Amino acid sequence: MIEIKELNKDFGKGLVLRDIDLKIEKGERVMVVGGNGSGKTTLLRCIIGSYVYDGEVTVKGLHSRKDKAELAKIIGYVPQIPPPILMTVEQLIDFVCKVDSNSDEREIVYSVLDRLQFEKEGIKRHFKKLSGGMQKKVLVAIALGREPEILILDEPLAYIDPRSREIISEVVNSMPDDLTLLYTSHREEKGNIRASRIIEMDNGYIIRDEAI
Repeated sequence: MIEIKELNKDFGKGLVLRDIDLKIEKGERVMVVGGNGSGKTTLLRCIIGSYVYDGEVTVKGLHSRKDKAELAKIIGYVPQIPPPILMTVEQLIDFVCKVDSNSDEREIVYSVLDRLQFEKEGIKRHFKKLSGGMQKKVLVAIALGREPEILILDEPLAYIDPRSREIISEVVNSMPDDLTLLYTSHREEKGNIRASRIIEMDNGYIIRDEAI
């Protein structure tokens, strides 16, 4: 599903990613761990085509930069820090569904929000004013509403309350086995989002890659 060859990324102050070679197969659930500045988020953003880089990154044979529109149809992505969206949750969901032109997407998003135990009165509230846990639930629901083949989550359980971490983990863990999952965490954690493989990064390098 994802193949990376000789990936390097430099923001002008030195390499952030260094000679990354990586293959992720369909249905794998991969946890990427490492401290701040290890390169985790940069790796994810190269995969979804947000950054220019040196090397090669393909997803289902599509180039992550040149084929961004096609990749958007098969990748669900949740950033580490929710964007400062000024719309209400309802407006945000309507906007995303109109852009994607998927007739079933709105129904799926609301169904996932129910499973995430999202407070119904929160639908009318501005996204920016929601708690961190509620914001993450909305973004996860939107990502899953697209019925993605690949789900990419950047620190999905960070900066939220324990109950929200538990609920989000339960929903992600219940996704079909053929879903390819890639998510980051500051440290290796057990009992939350299930993983079949762990990749550890440090100073832009992959220093560990093993099945768990």
